Amino acid sequence: MRLSASQFQFLIDQLRQAPQQGFQQACIQLNKLDLLAWLNQQQHTTRGYWKNKHRQQVAFIGAAKSVLDLEQLQAVSEQLDKSNNQLRFYGGIAFSQQSAQWPSFPQHRFILPRFEIRCDGEYTRLFVNANFQQQPELEYQRIKQAFAALRPSRPLPENATKALSRQDQPNAQQWQKLVDEVTSDEFQQHTAKVVLSRQTSIQLNGEINPFTLLQQWQQKEPKCYSFLFQFDGINSFLGCSPERLYSREGSQLVSEALAGTAPRGVSPEQDQQLGQLLLEDAKNQLENQLVVEDLSRRLQELSLHVNALEQLELVKLDRVQHLKRRIQARISPALADRSLLQALHPTPAVGGLPRSSAVEFILKNEGYARGWYAGAVGWLSGAQSEFSVAIRSALVSPQQLSSFAGAGIVAGSQAAQEWQELNHKIATILQLVDEDALLD
Repeated sequence: MRLSASQFQFLIDQLRQAPQQGFQQACIQLNKLDLLAWLNQQQHTTRGYWKNKHRQQVAFIGAAKSVLDLEQLQAVSEQLDKSNNQLRFYGGIAFSQQSAQWPSFPQHRFILPRFEIRCDGEYTRLFVNANFQQQPELEYQRIKQAFAALRPSRPLPENATKALSRQDQPNAQQWQKLVDEVTSDEFQQHTAKVVLSRQTSIQLNGEINPFTLLQQWQQKEPKCYSFLFQFDGINSFLGCSPERLYSREGSQLVSEALAGTAPRGVSPEQDQQLGQLLLEDAKNQLENQLVVEDLSRRLQELSLHVNALEQLELVKLDRVQHLKRRIQARISPALADRSLLQALHPTPAVGGLPRSSAVEFILKNEGYARGWYAGAVGWLSGAQSEFSVAIRSALVSPQQLSSFAGAGIVAGSQAAQEWQELNHKIATILQLVDEDALLD
């Protein structure tokens, strides 16, 4: 992508015609573009990508405004036009308030990008965002400097890394001990479900390109949300998540319970059989029902009407399949995303039930910092918002990849089976890095 001076001036003229206060936006249509390839070429510490399940995608760089806590997010949201879904803040929140921070990924982080390229299949558009809260003329200088630094797109490089070592935290013995504790009669009396997780860290023999990795991953999982956030030019949090936390459009909100897992079959017949067994399995039905009930209860406290659909669906991914139930709600258009995030996150699908005791056990016993894994990532505007649960995700630095997977532990869970479920969940990403990394 290379804009002419006249095209850039057209964008500036749009901004000049807008009120020189608050947040303003201008856009211009582009030819089709490989967004991840374009992002890879930009020499900026802040880069990001988002694609929803309808394959609408956006690449963004820079920040016209940064928000680092939910109080600021609330204040920013109140400034946004409730009829406008174009001015968008992108970002995420960590798994819990007490979860240790990762490098450059604090408890909360949202940005209004300096530049966005959005592609919805029919149109590709470049958006320029301006923050005129202070010194508008200085903001124009910043926009001009950022525009001059933009680089044209080039094809993504190939990743050809090999795994040097693998480390699981918790390890298999620790996992057995944790599952035994959660499934004990004494523990079950006060906490019915804990979603235990594992961090699998792979040391690599060379640098891995996160944009290439995400492109390969989303080709394997085209029906998922895919995302990438980079705030320091070094560490990337990326993933292909099948789970929606919620999407909001005006007064209409949709959430879902995604819980209950089985592997995919090696043949269509076996795959259908495994799916049917999953639909009929009492343990997995219970796990899903607990999530439905908790999300419905939390939405009822905020909503005018809540309806959990009865039908269980199968969500089929590259290596696993899940049970899903859809939840619909009608909310007040004035209800802020801050309130929705605080109420719904973390769901029982990534934390457990009751939330407080399950999360407390996780933070005390898992042995690693979840950070943004199992957090919430997405975007919000005045009129719409969309957030995914940040599962099937990885933290990537130049020569290391840490992938994450969790399993819902309830009465009757078997440690060996749940450990194998974790392996199924990370198999796709590890295979993309190096098939040898699958060895456990």
